[in-house]
Amino acid sequence: MLPRIIALILIMSWGTPAFSEGLEPETGLLPTSAKQAFVMDAQLPADYWHALDDRSYIALTGFFVGEKMFAAGGQSLMARPDRVCSIYDSTICFDVNRFYSSSMPQILMSGFVMLDGSNAITFGIDTGYSSPKLKVSPALLLGVSKRWFMSEKRDAHLIIEASGWFGQSVSHEPCIDDYDRAYYCGNLSAWSDFTYNAHPTNLYLKLWYEKAF
Repeated sequence: MLPRIIALILIMSWGTPAFSEGLEPETGLLPTSAKQAFVMDAQLPADYWHALDDRSYIALTGFFVGEKMFAAGGQSLMARPDRVCSIYDSTICFDVNRFYSSSMPQILMSGFVMLDGSNAITFGIDTGYSSPKLKVSPALLLGVSKRWFMSEKRDAHLIIEASGWFGQSVSHEPCIDDYDRAYYCGNLSAWSDFTYNAHPTNLYLKLWYEKAF
């Protein structure tokens, strides 16, 4: 019978406060963790441990193509707007889809490089997006993962990960009406009332402690 495992998880984030009960941010579009690579060695015979210590490989863990949604910092930024109505007057509506259309979709990918049984590097790429009213620059996901066994039986381990998306910038452009008034195209609100994060940099610190019984 395989041992049962109890895990304690702590996740901290700088940039996006909302989290789900799992390993990733609630609005995350890709895995940012190499946790799945660190199998509890106590689940396998001790004769296999040396091979586990020496294993190295590359794994792709996530792939996202933005067709109806745009991303920044590895998380959802906004849905592609179609027909929108003014927040001031619901009878005033326009189709703004063409302002957010591009010949190239936004593509995100993530993965990790397993260096040995206790060390990994996480990586990812965001190709960015360019349209008349929204531009998102490319970005990279970089991180490191480290495991320590807490006993010679390898029935308990502590894993720490630090990672983040870097180099991304977001730029919105206003829609202009016939009277040269500027509006945010997403809901036709006054441009002066619209604010956004121009440099989304999401950083994560994750700790796991697992014990097999």
